[in-house]
Amino acid sequence: MKIAVKIFVAESLGSGICICMKIDLTKKLVGYTKRPDIGREFITFDVTGWDEVKKLTKKVLTFDGRDFIFSAWNSDRNEIYFYRPLNQELKIATIK
Repeated sequence: MKIAVKIFVAESLGSGICICMKIDLTKKLVGYTKRPDIGREFITFDVTGWDEVKKLTKKVLTFDGRDFIFSAWNSDRNEIYFYRPLNQELKIATIK
């Protein structure tokens, strides 16, 4: 399933503390997968290459009110993957 969303990220400062910042207000078409068998849900979207990926690897992406963290990227298909556990919330702090 592909869904258009606005992407907001938080940059990690270490020790689980994040600064929330908007890096791009354009909408991205993302894929969503729920995997109860492994206890995770994933979102994926296209990237232009490693230069874009390295800006997102230490970010927390908020999608549909839920926080996802970087999982991997596929350099052959230029896709990035974020995940979140199904049965627990991520410990994310917002600094205002």
